[in-house]
Amino acid sequence: MMETFLKHPLGPKMNERAKLDDLVISTRIRLARNLKDTVFSPVLSKEGQRQLCERVEASLGGLQGFEYLRMSSYDAVTRQALVEKHLISPTIAEKEDSAVFLSEDETISVLINEEDHLRIQTLLPGLQVTEAFELAKRVDELCEESLPYAFDETLGYLTTCPSNIGTGLRASVMLHLPGLTLTGRITPILKELRKLGYTIRGRYGEGSDAAGRLFQLSNQRTLGSHESQLLSDFIEITEQVIQAERQAREYLLTNNQDELEDQFYRSYGILRYAKLLSSTEAIERLSDLHLASDLGLLSDWSPPQFHDLIVRMQSGFLQKHFGKTLSTKERDRERATLVRRTLDQGLV
Repeated sequence: MMETFLKHPLGPKMNERAKLDDLVISTRIRLARNLKDTVFSPVLSKEGQRQLCERVEASLGGLQGFEYLRMSSYDAVTRQALVEKHLISPTIAEKEDSAVFLSEDETISVLINEEDHLRIQTLLPGLQVTEAFELAKRVDELCEESLPYAFDETLGYLTTCPSNIGTGLRASVMLHLPGLTLTGRITPILKELRKLGYTIRGRYGEGSDAAGRLFQLSNQRTLGSHESQLLSDFIEITEQVIQAERQAREYLLTNNQDELEDQFYRSYGILRYAKLLSSTEAIERLSDLHLASDLGLLSDWSPPQFHDLIVRMQSGFLQKHFGKTLSTKERDRERATLVRRTLDQGLV
């Protein structure tokens, strides 16, 4: 079943068009949960982690449409490819005694032995915060039927990190923000978001950079508010960032169209003819193409194609495609070939 998950860069749902998907690559909801009769993950022994995987497997193994994947059964490249698709977290990929229940359509992941005992995650294209939460909540209720959660009547769900106590809810969206980045308006917006209790990071979360002008926006506060209020506030903030990005793009188109077109054609030329491409340069150049498409300077290019190619050219996924370990230079060569062939298919 693993080969099915890694056969395509995007799952069936992520290939669909969705609301505001020109700016919002994806929406993710994550619920942090722990079991009340088991010590929390940071102090859980290796044997305890193994037993937790077996316990959760026994409890949820009957779920229809899910596959159970033990990380110890797969090599580092396979795990990396799953991270690149955002189906598992980097933390899970690094832990031998961890596992995931993954839905066949790739919209739901139940991560076992992450920072918390369970991380229930849903992933949908575009801006679909409410829909992603409703999906996560249904899975959460199924888990709670057979697994006793650590819950306090005053504090709410108990979690390893104090910032997650309460609802245990993290909502996040992957945003493409080239307008704000190119105009220099992104820095004050980042500062204001942090003041309001939101975090904004690179594509793979904490510690990653915002290559390709891709940013993850998520809530920090989970305690003291109902889930519906947290989600409502998060949607409002996201829409404000989207509006600021649209205004920045309009400014660029009005005042810097020559420079924009020059940047687009330079990036297109590199992508079309380069023999070697690092992942960082490729994603930056593809970001220019995606912006050009959104501004009407490029035809026959859709948001799913942008997202598909970003995943397809990542190190882990690229090596899975060729079925062998590739050196850095070999990856750069194959990445450049992949991009050239994609552009040759008439997408530009």
